[in-house]
Amino acid sequence: MGMSAGGGKGGANSEINVTPLVDVCLVLLIIFMVMVPRNVPELSVRIPPESKTRKPPNPTDEKPLVIGLSEDGAISLNTKPLKEAALGKELGRQLESRDKKAVFVDFEGKAKYGKAVELVDLARRSGAEIVGIMRDKDYKMPETLRR
Repeated sequence: MGMSAGGGKGGANSEINVTPLVDVCLVLLIIFMVMVPRNVPELSVRIPPESKTRKPPNPTDEKPLVIGLSEDGAISLNTKPLKEAALGKELGRQLESRDKKAVFVDFEGKAKYGKAVELVDLARRSGAEIVGIMRDKDYKMPETLRR
């Protein structure tokens, strides 16, 4: 660990003494470790008080809004048959009470594409923020809509 004078049999020793370098690095590491916490700004956070009354979940929020379109053009909202004029009003009424304003359009395979696009536009005009097109195999068109 110390210095050798180079006398003796081998001649001069050409190894670098790294002890002072390690000492300087350790001192710098300690200085940076002490200084870093002082450079971090403090953030003050105010947390709102806990509410004593909790809003019960609305049962209508659990079931998604699904507009159904049959092959012959009959329209339903969550399997309830409706006319197109009444659909816009009913859809707007149900969307008002929801946090997530999402509507899905489910149409049968041979339904007219133009009518499905009209239903998507109607859902947007009624207040839906998210409109999706789905094909749910479990969702059955009501028999009253099938002619």
